[in-house]
Amino acid sequence: MPSDVNEDLCDYPLARTLVMLTVALTSEVVTRFILKGEIQNYTLTLRDLSIHSFPPS
Repeated sequence: MPSDVNEDLCDYPLARTLVMLTVALTSEVVTRFILKGEIQNYTLTLRDLSIHSFPPS
């Protein structure tokens, strides 16, 4: 439940989940770039909470 003071931005029901999803996706992209040199592009849409990859430009 959100606190009355609203000190923590991740105090909202979906905020922490969205932050963790974004961090996990970013970590995967950075790790693959460092280890394999692969460049990947992803979109994360909030409307349907989906992740789509598309070819690098």
